[in-house]
Amino acid sequence: PPGLILLSAAILIALPAAAVDLPEIQGRGSLRVIAAEGEQPRLHDLAAACPGPGLEREMLEGFARLKRLKLEVVPVKAFSDRIPALLRGDGDVIVGLVDTAERRKLIDFTAEVLPVRHLVVTHKPAAPVKSVEEFRKRKAGTIRGTTWSRETQAAGVPEDQVQYFPDTEPMLQALAAGRIDAAVMTISDYTLAVSRHPGLESGVLLGDPARAAWGVRKQDARLKAEIDAYIDNLRSAWHWAVEHGQV
Repeated sequence: PPGLILLSAAILIALPAAAVDLPEIQGRGSLRVIAAEGEQPRLHDLAAACPGPGLEREMLEGFARLKRLKLEVVPVKAFSDRIPALLRGDGDVIVGLVDTAERRKLIDFTAEVLPVRHLVVTHKPAAPVKSVEEFRKRKAGTIRGTTWSRETQAAGVPEDQVQYFPDTEPMLQALAAGRIDAAVMTISDYTLAVSRHPGLESGVLLGDPARAAWGVRKQDARLKAEIDAYIDNLRSAWHWAVEHGQV
């Protein structure tokens, strides 16, 4: 009957993606990495012909080589598209993701890749924002589906003072042109952005310390365990290199 067909279709649509995990990924021969098109290139550049791969690309390539996998990029238009794409089974790993309690309800996170703090940034000749109260009076730019947007909202900036952008570069260009007064970024993103936009200035810190990691599906326990071990080994190697003056 038509009603039964519609009900069956609704159930199928609601079902989560079939379990994949590392053995299935190795059987396929490729690790599919989800990244938003506006990711910071010095950290996350996943372009196949990139002359200077970003930090996370180098890390991912190392993990893929270790598991004899090809690295396959799955680009998504918006930052808010990343987790839905992972849950649909479009990819296996999300890069450039800040670990939050809200996101942990949907996906798991690997070991820490980078520590995270958020801060308010401005562009000369505008003065830096030195307090949360001052930030609330500014016209702020942000990106939907990011912790930048969450911290902007948590700071109490009125919604009618917030302008949304598709990704980082249009937001920074608007900041430089004076179309917005301030924006929230992580310290790591700000540090990299200054090389392209030297007029940027840092201001007040927002929120609590956090961490950036890679996102994986909750059912992919083997993949998470192997990535965690890989990241921990990298961290140990970096610490050894620092202690022995190799970097």
